[in-house]
Amino acid sequence: MTSLAGWPTGAVEGEDVVRTIFITGFPPDTKERELQNLLRWWPGYESCQLSYKGDQPMGFALFSTSAMAFAARDALQGLLFDVESNAVLRAEMAKKNLFRKKGAEDPAKRLRVADALTSYVVPGAASYDPYGAAAAAAFAAATVGTTPVVPRTVAPSYTPSKVYKDNPPCNTLYIGNLSPFVNETEILSVFGTQPGYTQMKLTRQGVTNTCCFVQYSIRFLS
Repeated sequence: MTSLAGWPTGAVEGEDVVRTIFITGFPPDTKERELQNLLRWWPGYESCQLSYKGDQPMGFALFSTSAMAFAARDALQGLLFDVESNAVLRAEMAKKNLFRKKGAEDPAKRLRVADALTSYVVPGAASYDPYGAAAAAAFAAATVGTTPVVPRTVAPSYTPSKVYKDNPPCNTLYIGNLSPFVNETEILSVFGTQPGYTQMKLTRQGVTNTCCFVQYSIRFLS
C-alpha cells in the first residue's frame, strides 16, 4: 500500500507497536524546524518533536511503520548534524510512540513544501563525507529496495546498497553521497528522461551531505 506522498506505508500495525525513535546529540541552539527539515523527506515520516528538558535538546520522530522507524534509527546513528560544533547524532528506539498533536504536519504535503531543504552550492566544499555516506547507504538499503542509479558526478567512495528481499517497494529513488557541486540540471539529465519521471528534489545538509530524491509515477518504473 502506498501513501499519498508516494512512500510505502506497509501493513497496518497495532497501537502498541513502537514506531518512534529517540534522537540525541543536537547542539544546544537546535530548533525544532531543523529536525523537521532533516526528517520530512524520509520514507514513512509522520511527525517529530524536539524537547528542551535538560541541557541538550532531545528529539522524537514518529514513522508509519516500525520497519521504517528502525531504518531511520540506523541512518541517523553517527550522522554528523553540525559541522561547526562537530555534533554527531545518536539514535535509538523510543519506549513508546510520540503522541501526534492536532494539526500536526500531514505526511501527504511533504512533497509540496518549498522550504523542505533549500538547495545551495558551497564553492570549494570537500566531497568526502565520513558520516553521510554510511547513513545514506543504510537508509536506502532498508527503505527503497532497489539499487539507485548513480550519476556520473557521484563521489568515488559511493557503494550501491544491496537489495534485501524484505524491503518494501517504493516509487521513489534515494541517491546519497553526491558531490557538493552537483546541480539539478545534471541530475535531471540522468533521471528526467526516464519513463514515468514526475519530480525530483536535491537537498543539502551542511557542507558535505548532499542527496537526491527522484519520484516516478509507479514503483515499477523506478
